[in-house]
Amino acid sequence: MSVIELTTFIVANDNVADMVKARHAMIEAFRADRRGFVAAKLIRLDERTWLDAVEWTDDAAYDESSAKGGNLPEIAAFFATIESLVEARRGTRYDDAEDGPRAVRTVAYGPHPSQVGELYLPEGSGPFPGIVLVHGGFWTAMWDRRQILPVVVDLLSLGIAVYNVDYRRVGEEGGGWPGTFADVAAAVDTMAGIDPAVDAERIVLVGHSAGGHLATWAGLREALPAGAVGADPVARPVGVVSLSGVLDLVAADGEKFGTALEDMDAEPIWGAPPPARPEVWPAVAAAVTGGIVPLLVGAHADEDSERFAVTSPAQMRASGVPVLALHGDADEAVPAGYSRAFAEALTAQGGRVEFVEYAGARHFDTVDPANPEIWPAVRAWITERLGITLPKTR
Repeated sequence: MSVIELTTFIVANDNVADMVKARHAMIEAFRADRRGFVAAKLIRLDERTWLDAVEWTDDAAYDESSAKGGNLPEIAAFFATIESLVEARRGTRYDDAEDGPRAVRTVAYGPHPSQVGELYLPEGSGPFPGIVLVHGGFWTAMWDRRQILPVVVDLLSLGIAVYNVDYRRVGEEGGGWPGTFADVAAAVDTMAGIDPAVDAERIVLVGHSAGGHLATWAGLREALPAGAVGADPVARPVGVVSLSGVLDLVAADGEKFGTALEDMDAEPIWGAPPPARPEVWPAVAAAVTGGIVPLLVGAHADEDSERFAVTSPAQMRASGVPVLALHGDADEAVPAGYSRAFAEALTAQGGRVEFVEYAGARHFDTVDPANPEIWPAVRAWITERLGITLPKTR
């Protein structure tokens, strides 16, 4: 789990300005030199006493940093502003949840703030099968991984480790082609060594909406041509679950999918979470007049068919990884035809795909653990792929 380093120290009044200034350079040095550094918060307790709360991904990272001490000038300069050390101790991070505090670890797979995920481990020592969970939100920076925490909680209850990931998205630096795809590939590959308690040979990818597209794309990486973004995967999933996924980018591009984002005052669809970063929306709304797909892929389908052949699941080659594609026929955001077209295309290649269309189901029904029809099917398929035996119900 995440390690929190709590250090209390004294700074003389005439050194406070120098300490604060030196701290900025020290944090940048930590990011460059210290594996596993996540974040730090500085808290002033009284006129001379300060508390520094630093988060590390694991105990080994914390120990490695402690052993290095003030090895860089920027770090040594910060230490030099401190008059005396009061206390230094470590703890474990727990996030608040409805069923009580839950241990969670932030694991970065790249230097960008969006190249991170939260790793949740079940109780016990493992090894646990794992799931990479990919959220949706039109591939845009307005929505993040926190929108599907109920799914995390449910999967944890099955004894599965969950890596709930973010990725660079449209509306932020590096989002779109090729960054979004490279990030999802890197996040999945991180599972190969993310924690000794995770069984890297038993991994399922699960995604909703735009995340359903990315999870399915990642599951087809094995069949990508050499040199393509995401080719030569390190972690190989045993299955993929797409929930209301945008699995046919060619059709979505032709229909200008995503232009609904132009109207920032439109009534949100049922179950949709509020934007985590609403300040990004105006720029996305101004750019999405031709649909969101060209902002993601970098071209329209009639301009670069080769690009769509390596980004759109319905146009990609089958990889041998089994896929479960679920969709509601009353989906207000993503037409069920996108998943249907994908299933037909993969089946024609001899791919292993199961498509289920639920009558009356809406866009967020497929990602609702309380749904009595859809979610039990999701659980059953995942546990079968991971070799988990569920208790029988009467």
